[in-house]
Amino acid sequence: MGKSFEIGAAIDVGSKYLQMTLAEITSQGKITVLEDLVQPTNIGRDTFSGGRIERETVQNTAGVLRGFTQLLKDYRVKHYKAVATSGFREAANRDYVLEQLRLKTKLDVEVINSAQERFFMYKDLRYYLTDPALISFDESTLIVNIASGGVESSIYNKGNLKITEYIKIGSLRLRETLAGLETKTVDFSGVMKEFIESKLYLLNSTIYDEKPANLVVLGGEARSVIDIFSKDNFIETDAFEEVYEKARRMSDKQIARMYNLPRNLAETFLPTVIILYCFLKMTKAKRILAPVITLKHGLLCELTDQTFDTPHKQESLDDIINSVWYIAKKFGADKKHALQVESLALAIFDQTWSLHRLGERERLYLQVAAILHAIGYFVDSANHHIHAYDIIRTQNIMGFSDRELNLIANIVRYHVQDTPSQYHANYAELSVPDQIIVSKLAAFLRLAECLDVSHLKKVTELSISKNGDQLSFCLSAREDTLLEEWYFLKNIRLLEEVTGMRVVIKRKG
Repeated sequence: MGKSFEIGAAIDVGSKYLQMTLAEITSQGKITVLEDLVQPTNIGRDTFSGGRIERETVQNTAGVLRGFTQLLKDYRVKHYKAVATSGFREAANRDYVLEQLRLKTKLDVEVINSAQERFFMYKDLRYYLTDPALISFDESTLIVNIASGGVESSIYNKGNLKITEYIKIGSLRLRETLAGLETKTVDFSGVMKEFIESKLYLLNSTIYDEKPANLVVLGGEARSVIDIFSKDNFIETDAFEEVYEKARRMSDKQIARMYNLPRNLAETFLPTVIILYCFLKMTKAKRILAPVITLKHGLLCELTDQTFDTPHKQESLDDIINSVWYIAKKFGADKKHALQVESLALAIFDQTWSLHRLGERERLYLQVAAILHAIGYFVDSANHHIHAYDIIRTQNIMGFSDRELNLIANIVRYHVQDTPSQYHANYAELSVPDQIIVSKLAAFLRLAECLDVSHLKKVTELSISKNGDQLSFCLSAREDTLLEEWYFLKNIRLLEEVTGMRVVIKRKG
């Protein structure tokens, strides 16, 4: 029997703070914090104002991270996850700084995108909201994650994620972006509100249609606001509106004095309050719930799920797939066809595993690619596979790194007649291992698409058998599949090349 607990660590190289949490994680999914460390940083201020992380900030960051590294050794930590967020990912010199930090601290820090950040935060949220007295996910719930660089908004209904969007209006970013206007108006809060509402314009109708009954806010900035006025992790709507009316008439210095806040928190207080107010007005919520949810605790949840394969792992995968279906719907995908292609593609993957030896993560890439393979038709039917590639690369799909999004986009890029080629810039820029992944999964997706070329879901069962160097696809169908079989045989070359097998197709009965 394996060990029932481990010591894990989560390190958040954030825009405002450098943080590390050490915790005992168990096979039952329990997380017990042993140490929690926080140090301020100027990473976000440097990046959002000047576009680069300054040398002094790098030196200070390295000093703090060396201290974190020593604690990892003291606790004999085997499992840790260290990430950097918007302050790093938008810095022009981020790669140089990461390399300097690696050499100085021996830590491998991964720069995560907003979709990965949201994924880890929602992991922590699912761990937290196990008490039905706190909130009912049976009702429509708007979740707003306010970070320094941007705001993630999502809607859950009946326990399922339905909508998710990311907008670059984070509290610190707003302060830095609009700084030049503050001395030019007596109503700076009004200008800030107008700017926020302009960024939320396209999201308004979507949220209004869902009529959220609950509003949950995440992120350190939102927590700092709620904590001032409540000790119960929530604030009533009427009370919050009073806070908004007072704050919008105050300067940063007045806010700092009245609420006894340090300068960095006072500067982000007003933007945070206005963002919350704008989202609150889109809901029917009677109060704002602000659970103690953090990125670093979400990282610990991820470590726990991956180390012990807990039930929460499947819930997180469900959130990913639900967010992908939202994107498919937004771009007008034929859901019945996408479902059929998804089912067939995964059947091919599972039944040919001995030939490709890819893992769970690659299976997920294929599943997402199958759901999104036809969204390029939203732009134009000609070269729709290329349009789909372009669309997918720009999406913030929950839980996927930029590299993974690029893999999924390339899988879709080659789901029709084009063959992956070193003459294609999008393919040539991939590493060789990633090229192999793309080619194999594109071959599976291509044949799955062929087996529903009529969009009539004729194939009811697919069984694949291997005999020597021959791979046989056997179909069960409710009606004639002449068109599907003909199109399948026209597109077998890629699968034959990546597997080294001769591919044939036949009909049962």
